[in-house]
Order: sequence, then C-alpha cells, then structure tokens
Amino acid sequence: MTIRELAKADFPAVIAIETLTQTAPWSEAAFERCWEANYHGWVMEKDGRVVAFLLLSLRIGECHILNLSVHPELQRQGLGEEIMNYGLIWAKQNGAGIVYLEVRRSNQAAISLYRKMNFKLIGERKKYYLSSLGAEDALVFARDLGIEI
Repeated sequence: MTIRELAKADFPAVIAIETLTQTAPWSEAAFERCWEANYHGWVMEKDGRVVAFLLLSLRIGECHILNLSVHPELQRQGLGEEIMNYGLIWAKQNGAGIVYLEVRRSNQAAISLYRKMNFKLIGERKKYYLSSLGAEDALVFARDLGIEI
C-alpha cells in the first residue's frame, strides 16, 4: 500500500468509492469545491488502484476531517486507520493542535475506529446528514494532537 497526495485525476476513483460507501455520497461538484478551496487530500493505492481517500481542511491550528472512505472490499483491514494517521501526522506537522470530525450516528464501524484512535465525543449536530432516507444526526468527535499519533 502506498499513500500519496490526491490528484485531480483521482476524482473518478474517489467518487466511485464515495458512491459505494455513502448513503448520500458527495457529488463531483463537492470534490471540485474542496479542490478549489485548496483543502488537503491523500489516496491510498494497492497495486496501482485507489482503494481509500482522506480529505481535510486546516485552518488556524484546527484540522477538520471532511471525508474518509475505504473501498468496501478492503474495509476492516486497518486502511482507514493508516490513512487517517498519515493525515493526522501531516496536520500536526503543519500546526494543527486539534482535529475534529462529524460521523453519522449509525456508522458504528467509523465510531469504533475514531474511539480506538483516541477521539472523544464532544457533541452532536441534529439532522446534519440529509439523504433520500431522511435526516440523521451527526456525532462530533475531537482529538488533541498533543497525544502521540
């Protein structure tokens, strides 16, 4: 497995993973907006194929995890944790003191990963995620990057 910076040419593969893993996937336009805003992203490749991605923003000492996805065929093999750690190390090296993220209340696999990675539940956002299935609350997690990664 290799991790490298996200390139615009990766968008089709990233969007395909997003579509396979999310009940309300981001549109191509959403990825374009992140690109235009100079957010930071990485992809993980296996045998030359994009199998995971991470997008984050870094502003005034705070890192916000915007999107993390692993291809369904490779979930629960530590890839999400690996690419997340890569992003957290980068964020810390670039001045972030804290990282936070939102996760669907129903996404127990992701919640387990974040707890394992020393994220703490700090709040919730009611009806944050909208989809054809209705609205779902988001749980907000944060982690002090002073803790060893």
